[in-house]
Amino acid sequence: MLPGIGAQAAMAVVDRQGAALQARFAARRDNAADAAGLRERAQRMTDVDSLLKDRRALRMVLEAFQLESEIDKRAMIRRALTEDPASPSSLVNRLVDRRWRELAAAFAEGRPPGQTPADAAAGTGEKLRGLLDRIVQGAMVNRYEKAMGEANPGMREALYFRRVAGGVTTVPQLMADRALVEVARGALGLPQQFGMLSFEQQRDLLTRRLDMSQLQDPKGIARLTGRYLAQANAVPATSPVAALFDSQGSANGIAALAGRRLSLSA
Repeated sequence: MLPGIGAQAAMAVVDRQGAALQARFAARRDNAADAAGLRERAQRMTDVDSLLKDRRALRMVLEAFQLESEIDKRAMIRRALTEDPASPSSLVNRLVDRRWRELAAAFAEGRPPGQTPADAAAGTGEKLRGLLDRIVQGAMVNRYEKAMGEANPGMREALYFRRVAGGVTTVPQLMADRALVEVARGALGLPQQFGMLSFEQQRDLLTRRLDMSQLQDPKGIARLTGRYLAQANAVPATSPVAALFDSQGSANGIAALAGRRLSLSA
């Protein structure tokens, strides 16, 4: 969508016409057909196994939670949909990735007392309609952001950051989401080799450089995404990879970055 105009110009259009753009995208023939097909097939599903056997429906469910790349992890999906997400021992509560917890919670929401997670995942009546509405909406938002990113590099991550970052209050929460931390890295002007540092070094650097209160302010989020897009679409004068190697071609430059806590701050 909005191909070739550049990410910053595309974001300016989204600021003015975002709701209308999303509505037109969701109404596109292929997207409308997928949404209608999911609603129709869901009426015939009786349990989690029915969903797992329907790859087309399963993909759309996972798209709603940005988990479509995990579609072949059937054992994990089954556990996410059948275990109680309120239990500390459930799989989703032992994973860092919050998307799995959101998937499990969506299917468990509104479960009547005594109903098993597997029964709730099948869903009936009002609960099923509410769940399908959430899945369709989430999948369309995911597809829209992906289409924007395909047309203008950096847009998918920036739109996702705008949508999700307001719910993040700590640096570890931010680091649990690769897309969020990538936008923060770019906004702060940190090189891609930031990812080579240890978790502790990344955490400490982000703690020093990123004012988390910005994520509670829409204007702060807009500033961060604007800086990210400017960095993502800039053409570097020299290779950032080469800068990490000394004149003999060794990796001493990487070691220096890891050894000096402030070396990436300049």
